[in-house]
Amino acid sequence: MKIKLGGYGILKNYVGPPENAREIELPQAKSLKDILQEMGIPDGMVMLISVNDEQKNLDYVPQEGDEIKLVPPVSGG
Repeated sequence: MKIKLGGYGILKNYVGPPENAREIELPQAKSLKDILQEMGIPDGMVMLISVNDEQKNLDYVPQEGDEIKLVPPVSGG
């Protein structure tokens, strides 16, 4: 199963930007939490997950062709 994974801000360093999302081949179904852990993305670094433009949580199990965008926590001043 193939999915596309892209991120904003610091997450681009792990998965690339959404406009140039990384295509990932998953040999078996697993949750987004498991996928992000395997990619070395630290816990708490993802604030929002969008799958095909719908908000999902870390328990979501991606389906064939899903386009996933990751958003880090936002800070400002």
